[in-house]
Amino acid sequence: MLKATGKHRCVAGVVALVVVVLMLGVPPGFSTNAQVERPSDRKASGFVHEPQLYRTLFHTIFLLNEQAEEAERAGRTDVAQALRRAFKQEAGLEVEQGVVLDRLAAACEQAVRAVDARARVILAARRANYPDGKLRAGQQPLPPSAELLALQREREAVVLRYRDRLRATFGPRAWEEFEQRVLLPFAAGLSAGGTQRHQPVEDGSGTGNLTTQAGESIVTGSVLISYDPETNLVTGVATTELDYAAQDWYVGQVTCSLRDGNGNPLASQSAEDTDGDGTVSVIVQMVGQEGLTTYGARGEYSLRLDIYDPFCGCCGCYLDPWNFQRALLGGWGWGPWYCTVFSGHGPFRTMRSGTLFLGARDVTFQVKPLVAIRRLRFTKNPIKVNIDSTDLDVTVRASLAGLQSEDFAVLEVNILDRPSEGHLTFGDRIIGVRLVPGDITTKMFNIVSSNRAGNYVLEVRIIDVRRPDGQGGSDSIMDRVIIGSPVEITLTVTD
Repeated sequence: MLKATGKHRCVAGVVALVVVVLMLGVPPGFSTNAQVERPSDRKASGFVHEPQLYRTLFHTIFLLNEQAEEAERAGRTDVAQALRRAFKQEAGLEVEQGVVLDRLAAACEQAVRAVDARARVILAARRANYPDGKLRAGQQPLPPSAELLALQREREAVVLRYRDRLRATFGPRAWEEFEQRVLLPFAAGLSAGGTQRHQPVEDGSGTGNLTTQAGESIVTGSVLISYDPETNLVTGVATTELDYAAQDWYVGQVTCSLRDGNGNPLASQSAEDTDGDGTVSVIVQMVGQEGLTTYGARGEYSLRLDIYDPFCGCCGCYLDPWNFQRALLGGWGWGPWYCTVFSGHGPFRTMRSGTLFLGARDVTFQVKPLVAIRRLRFTKNPIKVNIDSTDLDVTVRASLAGLQSEDFAVLEVNILDRPSEGHLTFGDRIIGVRLVPGDITTKMFNIVSSNRAGNYVLEVRIIDVRRPDGQGGSDSIMDRVIIGSPVEITLTVTD
């Protein structure tokens, strides 16, 4: 079991990413002379709040790498490998693209934390107005902070700068593919959901008809689910992040659970923001179960109301300035990354309960087993021209989930490099290898003879994976498996 102390918690799970963005108007009952309206990013297709999207992307990659480093220090290399590959394998990133994303995600995290540190000073000073988290008799809550709004804009600009660096480093073609695979489905969902901006209104609650400025507060929730066929580990990550306006009043809480295809819980963990930076994450990781090919991850997002009015009613109540529980605008998703938008525009309210449940998201996915060549070995190397023969032993590994006992892989051997006019004679260039789920199988290519001395570079690759149809034939199941990379080996021929 993988577990981290504090607000970033890790236990046994799968990885799917869910992003929940909540946007609200400033609640009636707040009085301020500062304009707190925050312009939203817009594209021709409609409303898209890109800072939250890219912040979620960068932070999730940073978090996975951070936890992978901890696992490596503890000697849990399998856990570290699964964490590092989460999201990247689902997104289809090349190795070089993954390296770039890791580097920029770490740099973005540090830059964002620098802005967060400045915001925490302002937030702490504002919280000091409520000793022990309580209002005093006759005390009115503070209006929204123009300073925090300015810092939030600065924070968003930082994230977008790193988005631009990622785009520039990827290059036009790779960036277009990345957007098509990963980012544009989010934008489509957001533009379909839309948003509504409130204009200044008069509050007729009897508290002085205070003017309320238009504005919004955002809470982002994310959940990622991933299966790593190399280690047979399922990883789930759920994160919730509050913007500065929300941190003024609430503390984030998140639960991540892994489930089977029927929604039955397999592992779960919850966490709360303990260091006041507005971000709290949970990683749940578990070993894939034999015979189970469908997994799900659920992220659940809540806010703890942090300011209490002991003079409200007979027993007191909690303040809920932003009132996040308004209309569900819509959801969208890509693969293991799924997003939902909730919207609310106040009004300011009080609650008996100190917990506000924002929402939950379920994501399911089908496990794709890995079929890969693990080792090549010649029974004799070198061999002599026109005299010796040798066998090329091939070891094939099949992961546990998603395969049946009669499935088999089709392997092909090719010559990548050879001496001038050199030639090898094979018994068969294509062979079938029966797969054993969760185990390895060894088969061999027979090299009958060679005609010229020198080094022959051979490549063995899996060209198909098939399943018997029960009628004497077989069907390809290549679209249901992950195929490992080809493996090379050199045969030396002497005179």
